[in-house]
Amino acid sequence: MVVAFRLVYLWAALLAATSGALVTASLFIAERAPNSGEFRAISLVVSAYFLGLGAVLFGVQRHVAAIAEIARRDGGEAARLLATRVKRLVAHLLAGGILLLAVLAVATYAILARIDQRFAVFG
Repeated sequence: MVVAFRLVYLWAALLAATSGALVTASLFIAERAPNSGEFRAISLVVSAYFLGLGAVLFGVQRHVAAIAEIARRDGGEAARLLATRVKRLVAHLLAGGILLLAVLAVATYAILARIDQRFAVFG
């Protein structure tokens, strides 16, 4: 289950980072990109949000997987109790991560569709 958790969160982090890069790139790719500073600022803030989300998702998968590995490897009563809690945590995070992955996939698709129409994402 930890492997599935890591894969889902890595894909979500990748989609979030890709979305952030595409929002910024749309300002340069689009034929009709707005010249207003307001739209540039909005695009940069949204890009920063997506990039930050990608960094958080990558960190969560890395640290939760490390905790699961410590709980699995260590012996003793405390490790057994921790392992049960970690399994439940990973299951909950996996369910939420799958939903988040779907939302990020739709957002990335929408950004790509907007760029394909030769428009900037915002503007």
